[in-house]
Amino acid sequence: MPDIPNAGQLAVLLAAIAAFAIGGLISVARLGVDKERLRIAGKVCFYIGICASAGVLVWHSIDRHSWLPLGDNFDTLIWLALLLALFVAYTQRVHPLRGLDWFVMPIVILFLVFAAVFGRTERHEYVNASWWYVHNVTACCGAVAFAVAGAAGAMYLIANRQLRQKRMNPASRLGSLERLEHITRVAVTLGFAMLTVALVTGLVLALRGSTLGPGWYKQPKVLLAFVAWILYALVLHSPINPSFRGRKTAVLSVVGFVLMIGVLIAVQLMPR
Repeated sequence: MPDIPNAGQLAVLLAAIAAFAIGGLISVARLGVDKERLRIAGKVCFYIGICASAGVLVWHSIDRHSWLPLGDNFDTLIWLALLLALFVAYTQRVHPLRGLDWFVMPIVILFLVFAAVFGRTERHEYVNASWWYVHNVTACCGAVAFAVAGAAGAMYLIANRQLRQKRMNPASRLGSLERLEHITRVAVTLGFAMLTVALVTGLVLALRGSTLGPGWYKQPKVLLAFVAWILYALVLHSPINPSFRGRKTAVLSVVGFVLMIGVLIAVQLMPR
């Protein structure tokens, strides 16, 4: 059974959640009053959240006597949140995109809350083999990529609606539609590759005799993952079919990420 996080680790995790939440509120407040001190305060809270999340991972790894990621629920979900936060930090540093943090930060906070809730439960494993590690790494990396695609897709839909209604103004620009669509496609490409590997390795593990039972293909997490794979296949191949470009691609990206959230919840709640 994985090491259960102690009270101190949970306290630091809650501090990270609070820092990200405060930083997000400050970012929204800048819509009305865009002052330099608010921008600095928002960045400070954001980086405090990143440092606190990384600190929890280090602390928990020391307790587990292992630096290998994905060791348990607590470790895995914090890694997902941290990778998303680092993606936002990198993007905003290299090529700032106004509003990106408004959409991604709630997802980061959601993953951290999941870590606090599910971190005290046992992680169920298929088999102790390298296939299991490949399956979990690719599944988690795919989830991160799809979270980025979902956020970019949501931003595309809002920006497209503002443009159609001629309500777009410099203070509320979320980025060009072309750039948002490009981010969505890149993220979906990476996520689709990871999800494909995760599905293939999961199939191999099931056929090798996992505890899922003979009706493993009927379980909600398997069905949701397969439906998400089909949706992202449509998004990925949208350049071939012009009818799925633009707004439809964005909608499919958002729906696909909702399905991935359902998969994550099903993995925790459904029997293995």
